Amino acid sequence: MRSRLISKFLILILTGLIVSAAFGSDNTRHVSARTPVQGNSREFAAERSGPSASTAFVPVPRVPHNWKKLATLPGAVIHDISFATPKVGYIAAEAGQVWKTTNGGSTWSKVLNLSFPYYFYGVKALTATDVVVSGFNDSNFEGIIRWSHDGGSSWTSDIVLTTSGWCDRVRFTDSQHGLVLDQLNLNAPNAAHYTTDGGSGASDWTADVPDPNGGWFGNQFSILSNQHVRTSGITYCASPDGGATWTCGPPVDSVFDGPVFFASDKAGWVGGGEISPNVEGWVHRTTDGGKTWSGRTLDIGWPIREIFFFTPNIGWAAGGNIYSGVGGMYFSNDGGQTWSEDVNTGAEMGSCDGGQIGTKGQIWCAGSDASLNGVVYTLQGRLP
Repeated sequence: MRSRLISKFLILILTGLIVSAAFGSDNTRHVSARTPVQGNSREFAAERSGPSASTAFVPVPRVPHNWKKLATLPGAVIHDISFATPKVGYIAAEAGQVWKTTNGGSTWSKVLNLSFPYYFYGVKALTATDVVVSGFNDSNFEGIIRWSHDGGSSWTSDIVLTTSGWCDRVRFTDSQHGLVLDQLNLNAPNAAHYTTDGGSGASDWTADVPDPNGGWFGNQFSILSNQHVRTSGITYCASPDGGATWTCGPPVDSVFDGPVFFASDKAGWVGGGEISPNVEGWVHRTTDGGKTWSGRTLDIGWPIREIFFFTPNIGWAAGGNIYSGVGGMYFSNDGGQTWSEDVNTGAEMGSCDGGQIGTKGQIWCAGSDASLNGVVYTLQGRLP
């Protein structure tokens, strides 16, 4: 019995659910999220001494953009969205759901519906017909990916990347180079899985550990075309080679981080947030590749779950809290130095994707509301 208790305690340490037992009595347990939303969930949290590093945030007055609500997806707890073209896109959701649109997001249909115990947290459309999803089977703790090469009409069986945890988001920079990060590992620190030859089978993926002393990472990581990777959560980690080697340090925020987005090797942002003891979210920015970071330039009443910038200056921070029905997108046109509320969706927005042609662009953001229905919003036109 004692050995089992010790083993369970070590597992909690390694997954980041308990950071240390050596803190003083003034510690506060900050909860980032309860995952998954449906089914048996786990808290992703950290013990931190003292209050969070809140700052006075004053939104800059700007005229909001004309966001359009495209669709409501019944029973879809959405975790990722990816468009291959302005018309063809895919959504990954809990209950083993993958949705597809062929008209820019106005209507969606299920192209995969495995139901529980499957959960999909990542999707990447390499082309209109070649798409990969990532997630896990909660009955056996297998972290998996699946491929479709015919636009979702058929799918491979599970390609198992780990047998002791959950896989999170999947991203490819080209047809050969891809990366998947684990959300949870039962027996060891969370792993990264990278491929340099397309990742069509389990043997095409190599696993390594970004931080032997770390815990969980946020769902959104950044990977540039030059294979430079940044991810953060309990710790902030960077890789110069697509996930093969890593260097890690403390999180940017004094509580913890979550989403990470770099528009270039210089311009980057991390976000974060908590749903307990406060419902709060924040963003930090860097202009020197992460050597130095600002304080919180955004500090609002719901967590930031996703960051998306078209350029080093123009971008959005999205998020919310599904349990209290709040959320939306904030906008910045000065690289994240100042922010303004752009749209209030009343839903937790968890993923964005977009494309740019010249001075025109389009962004899609997806999330879920308190009724556990998915929502998709878009904004298109000339960049500000």
